Amino acid sequence: MLILTMVLSSSAAAAAAAIGYVDFEFLFYSHPEYETKNRELQESAEKLYNEAQAEAEKLETQEEIDELAARYERQFEEIENDVRITLISFILEIIEQVAAEQEISVVLPESSIIYGGINLTAPVIEAMYKAYGISVPSAIRDLLQQ
Repeated sequence: MLILTMVLSSSAAAAAAAIGYVDFEFLFYSHPEYETKNRELQESAEKLYNEAQAEAEKLETQEEIDELAARYERQFEEIENDVRITLISFILEIIEQVAAEQEISVVLPESSIIYGGINLTAPVIEAMYKAYGISVPSAIRDLLQQ
């Protein structure tokens, strides 16, 4: 009985310590809102550029122009970071959810895996799109199967 208990305990511990991995870059670019957010980012960049150009025409010294450029660059970086944080936060939540469902205790980036582990990329993609109430586009599904 003691041996059976030890075997079951070690099996349970091994299952609880399962390691998963994901292709985070693929998840990022496959996010259901990536194209929309990227388009919004490009529009913001264009708007900031036009504003900076209009304001720069009124300036007289190179120092003023450099300060203006730095200010607009910071504004763009803030917008870009907000977009990244939004996408990445959502992806991390989905990874956590999928890992819990599959009893995976650790999830690493695919590039960190030398041997073994469970690839969670496909289930995370499925869960991301399910969270938006849509199905995974066939182009993304095809890339997952390669």
